[in-house]
Amino acid sequence: MSETLNYSSLSQLVYDYLRRQMHEGHLAPGSTLNIGEIAGQLGISKTPLRDALIHLQLEGFVTILPRRGVLVNALTMAQVEHAYDSVGLIEAFIVETCIDRITPAHIARLKALNDQMIKAIEAEDFSYFFETNLRFHNTYVDTCENEPLKQFILPLKHRLYDFPRKNYIPAWELRNCGEHRQIIECIEAGDGAAAGRILKEVHWSFSAQSDFIYAFYQG
Repeated sequence: MSETLNYSSLSQLVYDYLRRQMHEGHLAPGSTLNIGEIAGQLGISKTPLRDALIHLQLEGFVTILPRRGVLVNALTMAQVEHAYDSVGLIEAFIVETCIDRITPAHIARLKALNDQMIKAIEAEDFSYFFETNLRFHNTYVDTCENEPLKQFILPLKHRLYDFPRKNYIPAWELRNCGEHRQIIECIEAGDGAAAGRILKEVHWSFSAQSDFIYAFYQG
């Protein structure tokens, strides 16, 4: 890595590298990381690596064990439930309070992204599906000016989607796209409250989605 990088940018690069390793399945839940070994592999000092690991610990990806290394955390169903319901509450609040900021251009983007997601399902390109799904939700979330609120839900979504899954469920993803269409229709009608109800009570509701969630994460 370039010696001209400061610790802040180097720490971000290390953070991105470790997240990518998790996403690609090279760092599996339950595995233990050796700080000295990773620093040697990357050719860096331990300082930016520790900073990156602290960041990952704050987001719930790892647990730093003093003098024992770093544990890559498994994702429990309780954590999945809390993440789903928390994201649902926040996204519902955002779409309800920011409905006047969602323009025809935003709506056109939502429709285009949802169409891309359906094509990704048909092509069985689930990595692209999940990336596009995040862009779909960010389209209206980004209209909110409350940065702390937006930053709160981002790591929750990363926790839900960043570890690779083998149990892709096309029927669930198609249902999600159908729910997206309902949300778009409500937004297009200027009914933020109705869009919020779908997000909170259906789309991001653990109880409403529980059968698919259990099959996806534990099947």
